[in-house]
Amino acid sequence: MDIRLPGLRAHRTRRAAAAGVALAGLLPLLAACGGTSSAGATGPGSAAASGQAAAQEKDPKLAALLPKKVRDSGELVVAEGDDYPPLVSLGPDNKTLVGMEPELMRAIGQVLGVEVKFSKASFDSIIGGVQSRRYDLAIQAMLDKPERRQHVTFVDYFKTSSAILVQQKNAKSIGSLDDLCGRTAAVENGTAQVEDIEAQAKKCEAAGKPAAKALVFPDSVGCFQALSTGRADAFVGGTPTVAYQAGQSNGRLRQVGEPYRFLPYGILVNKQDKNLVDAVRQALQKLIDNGAYGEILGRWDVESGALDRVTVNGATA
Repeated sequence: MDIRLPGLRAHRTRRAAAAGVALAGLLPLLAACGGTSSAGATGPGSAAASGQAAAQEKDPKLAALLPKKVRDSGELVVAEGDDYPPLVSLGPDNKTLVGMEPELMRAIGQVLGVEVKFSKASFDSIIGGVQSRRYDLAIQAMLDKPERRQHVTFVDYFKTSSAILVQQKNAKSIGSLDDLCGRTAAVENGTAQVEDIEAQAKKCEAAGKPAAKALVFPDSVGCFQALSTGRADAFVGGTPTVAYQAGQSNGRLRQVGEPYRFLPYGILVNKQDKNLVDAVRQALQKLIDNGAYGEILGRWDVESGALDRVTVNGATA
């Protein structure tokens, strides 16, 4: 489905400007520093700011499915980013994670009777981190793709797509990946969009046109800086964050063309931890059934990505 997100509620977080880069308020860029646990959340998604729903009751049957070390410690260690609003970003205290993803994970933790402890991780490191059990789970806007299922199991929590973000001056000349021939696109390392630009480069060359070029950054902050300073002609990423950045830019940025590649985002679980997969799946389904899931997505203006039923490795492409 089309995950355009009109009318996003204002939610701005702060970050120190990168050395030598004057963003001049163009983008609500986020700090690339460590995530923390759920204490002290403010802003959208917190009880103080948005009337957060009451805490979820623990389900003892689901709690019993957790690995022994999780039951003993009372903690689920979850890898997460901090710079992909409205899914995740840093709150006004520049420490607490806010957004749809951390709020959803905290609610899952409540159903399972454990505290969720977030650990900051780069996008391209989370599969290996879950495989090695450095993290119990990971959630970071990662598409449930068949090649990734060779390494981890996905509990799908949100349906989404990819989209293109450009400066207003380029909105008429760029409307699809095909228009990126001879241009540069900023993409985050390890994402499907890196592959998209590489594939487009080959299409451009086959058509006798200059190749599209990918500027690959370790996080989305670098992508948005490159776009804002003109180093990149476009940013290609997940539609929710593309729409968010366009909505926060006071018209300086535009989402262009039609979203493409409709796949779900999934919570990453070690392939061997089948009981943990089942615990997370059932906890998330419980949140869908009791309405808490819909409330969380509503607070972050991403209702259009809601699922009715939780699937495991449910992507069809």
